[in-house]
Amino acid sequence: MELTTHLAFAIAVALVFFGRVDVALLVGLGALLPDLDREYWFVRTETYQDEQPHRARFHNVFIIALGYLLSPFFSFGIFLHALQDSFTTSKDRGCEWFYPISRWVRRGRYDVDGKEQELSPDEHVYFYQEDPKGLIEYADPDLREPGPSPWRRVYGPALNSQLLDRGFLFGSVALALIWLLAPGSSHSALLKPLTFYCPYVAGYLFFVFIYWSGELDRRDRDKPLKILPRRMLERRNLLKKPLFLIGLGFLVTSLALYRIEIEANLKTVFSNWLPILLGISAVLLISFILIKWETREGKTAIA
Repeated sequence: MELTTHLAFAIAVALVFFGRVDVALLVGLGALLPDLDREYWFVRTETYQDEQPHRARFHNVFIIALGYLLSPFFSFGIFLHALQDSFTTSKDRGCEWFYPISRWVRRGRYDVDGKEQELSPDEHVYFYQEDPKGLIEYADPDLREPGPSPWRRVYGPALNSQLLDRGFLFGSVALALIWLLAPGSSHSALLKPLTFYCPYVAGYLFFVFIYWSGELDRRDRDKPLKILPRRMLERRNLLKKPLFLIGLGFLVTSLALYRIEIEANLKTVFSNWLPILLGISAVLLISFILIKWETREGKTAIA
């Protein structure tokens, strides 16, 4: 889905459920984060096409947990973004909620045609079946992979042909307008001094410049030279690093202006560190025991 759709949906949900402008702005900021795992020059890896970190690296529960350290509302925005992407199927291939743990399973028990594959002595946990070719060959260009995919993403109930995207976008805008125009709404919450908005404006400008930097480089690499001369491509590519640095400057500014709230949130989180630690330990222990039990005596298990 488009970033504008993720942003509109996050802000609309926050306004309806929380009724606070500052919360809506924070949730919106969180919704902008996950797509930074696109094939941009500052996150690019040589094995990008094989490993496909997009819809995985920043679309998972661990990033949601890290976002909680800044603000639970920022974390909620990340969650809403991943949730929306999970509604897409063969065109966008959903998202990978448990990356990088999901990469431990690298093979399907059956190939893309449903034929049983030979077991490997080194692997005991498999997916049921490799991704069918149609899901890969007809995916968005940056998600296409040659051959079977060695891992699974989360698939949802709808094929994204822009209808789903536009439905979310216009529905979210309508929902936000209803909140603004409904009788009895606390519209006085919008009447804040300009200094109130400074941390959020700086945060949004960070994303503007970071995405601008990444998209400028990616689109230049994909543009045919007959349309745009090489010298112009090189000149435009020179802008990506300054734009990136400007974005980092706005990030530092935003964090500095929002520092008191972040410190208060961290104090709250770490004052309850014992149940958090016990919960994490329990999940890891149960997962380890379950895998060991299902693969005992050389048995194979399906993830």
